[in-house]
Amino acid sequence: MFSGGLDSTAMLLKLLEETSDELRVHHIRMQNRQARDGAEQLAVERVLAWCREHCRAFRYSESSLDFRELEAIPIDYLSVAFVACQVAVDTPGCDRIAVGTLAGDLDEIRRSVSVAQRRVFEAMYECYRARKVGEPKVEWIYPVYTMSKAAVAMRLPPELRAAAWSCRTPVQTPSGYRACGVCKPCRKRAEVSAALSVPL
Repeated sequence: MFSGGLDSTAMLLKLLEETSDELRVHHIRMQNRQARDGAEQLAVERVLAWCREHCRAFRYSESSLDFRELEAIPIDYLSVAFVACQVAVDTPGCDRIAVGTLAGDLDEIRRSVSVAQRRVFEAMYECYRARKVGEPKVEWIYPVYTMSKAAVAMRLPPELRAAAWSCRTPVQTPSGYRACGVCKPCRKRAEVSAALSVPL
């Protein structure tokens, strides 16, 4: 599952360079009142273009979920679990789902969210297994889980660091998008950039 952020970009590069697995890279265009989907889509396209030019072949697909008419911001992990289930069933031989989650980003609440995400997936996937669709078992894997945010940044070449998107509430401008600079991912990215003295 690929968001176009730093962590999922590092995960994709790691899987492309360090494994021979046949990869299906899937992006969810998540439309909601934060209006970040356009900026994320551009990041996804830039990252994929770089990876296609510099790495081995992979399959790409995407889907959209439109929550723009809702006042509340839906919980992302539920949507990711739902779409991951559909992608797994749609991919013959798929027995693993990779997610770009870092241990350092998880507090105790988020750790339980990670468990809940897999639980949601398993409940939905069981409906397909009852119809004998999909693989008998699908495992969630976390290829960059033990890396720090700084290590993720340094794992990426400058072009990919610049291409990846993190901001949750981007500002649209006549020339595209700019990061808000105040949301949690923006603050973390600025902190790592300053610590490493590299542009992020």
